[in-house]
Amino acid sequence: MGTEEKKEEPTEEVGRRKKVFIGTVLLGAGLLAGLVISYVIVEVVKLTGGAQFCKSCHVMVPMYKAYSKDIHGGWGDSGFVAHCTDCHLNHKSTIHYLLNKVQVGLHDFKVYVFQNPDAIDWHGKREHRRHFVYDSGCLHCHENLLAATMNKKRAFIAHKAYFSGKLVVKIGEHKDKAHCVDCHKHVGHKDLGKYLPPPPPEHKLIEESEELIKESIEILEKKSKEKTGH
Repeated sequence: MGTEEKKEEPTEEVGRRKKVFIGTVLLGAGLLAGLVISYVIVEVVKLTGGAQFCKSCHVMVPMYKAYSKDIHGGWGDSGFVAHCTDCHLNHKSTIHYLLNKVQVGLHDFKVYVFQNPDAIDWHGKREHRRHFVYDSGCLHCHENLLAATMNKKRAFIAHKAYFSGKLVVKIGEHKDKAHCVDCHKHVGHKDLGKYLPPPPPEHKLIEESEELIKESIEILEKKSKEKTGH
């Protein structure tokens, strides 16, 4: 008589708690799986975005050699190194970047498996550089470009016209808004024409050499002025 009988919980309450528990476990498992998948994707994107990965394909070795001699490849005293994907993928947004990476990866796979990569006319492809070097990639690093070139009259005028949309170039029979590589044609890969097979025509080499000599002289003059303080 002095003891109270323990009342059993209603079946509906037990069922509700069981559903909450299962839902919580599934949610936690989903979040954990999402984090793991995200981590794997980030690591894969990182590992496949640099020169060491790209040069594993033999046809990319000439590009790697030229890149290694360029300031974007770490040549010089700035300590700056741009990765392949910094220039050759669309940085407009994360979605654009990832989709472009998948697109390029599938295209390269198709070329290496079903076509002959050694038959590619790399000198000809350089004339279409604006299709595989993205302004959004350039501006991803050179964020303060206009202000940074204020003391360089020619560069400032050109960049001001570029950002206002008034700088245009002739592409074939049409005119189009200028891209960075329309002016900076040899950026990223120094003396690339000398490394690419087959050797380019002699007049092309002479033109590139003259341009590079001119650039080198300008750099030396600039450093000399900085040292003298003039």
